[in-house]
Parts: sequence; structure tokens; C-alpha cells
Amino acid sequence: MADWLSANVKSISIWCGAVSTFAIYSVLYAENRLYRLFEHIFIGLAAGFGVYITWSQVLAPKWWQPMVLKGHWYWAFAAVLGSMFYFMYSRKHAWISRVIFGLFMGLSAGLMFRDLYEIYFPQMGASMKPLLGKSMSVWATLNVIVFYVILLCSMSYFFFSFEHANPVIKRSAAAGRWFLMIGFGAIFGSTVMGRMTLFIGRVNFLLNDWRPEVATVWRYPSFKAATIAIAFICLALIGRHLWFHHRMQHPSGE
Repeated sequence: MADWLSANVKSISIWCGAVSTFAIYSVLYAENRLYRLFEHIFIGLAAGFGVYITWSQVLAPKWWQPMVLKGHWYWAFAAVLGSMFYFMYSRKHAWISRVIFGLFMGLSAGLMFRDLYEIYFPQMGASMKPLLGKSMSVWATLNVIVFYVILLCSMSYFFFSFEHANPVIKRSAAAGRWFLMIGFGAIFGSTVMGRMTLFIGRVNFLLNDWRPEVATVWRYPSFKAATIAIAFICLALIGRHLWFHHRMQHPSGE
């Protein structure tokens, strides 16, 4: 068995990937037990892989090895601080976990503010470009003008210090709302394209990796019989689901 597994490990991994792909995408038809089974398998594998990555790339090289191999004994206090998180499961000593949570939230807020200052402030400064310049073309000037118009209109939409009774402020706020909706639509479109990229990757895997494997084993009569049997079972399950759905929609038999 071990020799067979080692000799066919590539084919086994490809078939596991294909079966997992079909099982996950079966939710597009309806949520079913097969989808939930593979969903739980995926979550379990991701959790296990996360534990392995945490140990191999974080804890072992940055905590265990410096403490044990390099003599940095003070890293032992990190284990004490880390164990304080688990006091959240104790009603009597839950306050201990709040101390470490507050400490890490403060550190995270400070790091986020530093990243905000180092990354976004230079971007904001670089966005403030001059309207006219010797090296600027007409299209570059128009691009800067469009940027300032969108910026001012969007900012006026969020300016609530006084009522938008002035026609200029009212119209600029309305235009800013449209600009914001266009920006949110672009963000949503990029999210959808990210999902489509994953789908295209799975289709590419099925066509270029899994299809040659199917063509290789299709010559075996047992594989043909198993494929036809699975297809009939899937059709029977779909028909059963449609019949029950029809009975639920029309309980009187109409």
C-alpha cells in the first residue's frame, strides 16, 4: 500500500483536488451535506496548517530557539504573558486576561498609527500636486483638476457642521455622494474579480491537470462503471431534491 501511494501521489493529489473543487462548488446549486463535509475538512486543514506555520515560522525561530539554543532565558516571560490570554475562560480570574488584552490593544493601536503615518501621510502629501508647472502637460493639469474636484466634493458630503442649504455646498455634496458610490462600486468590482480569479484558477486546474488524469484512467472498465454509477446517483439526488421542493411549494398536490 505504501509503495502504491508513493508511486501515485501526484495522481491522488490531483483527484483529491478535483473532488474537493466539485464538492465546494456544489453549494452553487444548493447547500448540501457534501458541501458541509468538505467545508469542515477545509476549515480543519486550514487550522492545522495555521498551527504548523505559527510554530515553524514564528514560535520556533523567534522564541524557542533563541531561548534554548542561544541562552536568551528572558524569553521565558513571553510564555507567561501568552498564558494570560487563557484566563478569559475563567470567571474568577478573567481580569488577568483583560490586562494582557489591553496591553496588546494599546501596542496594536500604536503600531497602526505608525503605519498610518509612514505609509498614508506621504501618499496624501504626494497627492497634493500643483496645477501648473513647466514640465506638466495639459492632460496632467486636467488630471490634477479632476482629482481636486472629486476630493472637495467628497469632503463636502461629510461636512456636517452646518446645514447643506447653500446651493454650491448642496450640489457639491450630491456630486460627492456619486463619486463615493463610484469608488465603492470599483472596490466591490475588484472584490468580485478576486473571486473570479480563484474560480478561473480552479477551472484551469480541472482542464489542464485533472482532465489528462481522467483520460488516462478512462480506459479501465471499472472506472467507467463507477463514473456512470456516481452520475446516476447525483441525478437521483437532484431529482429527489426537486421533488421535495415541489411538494413543499405545492402541499395539496396541485
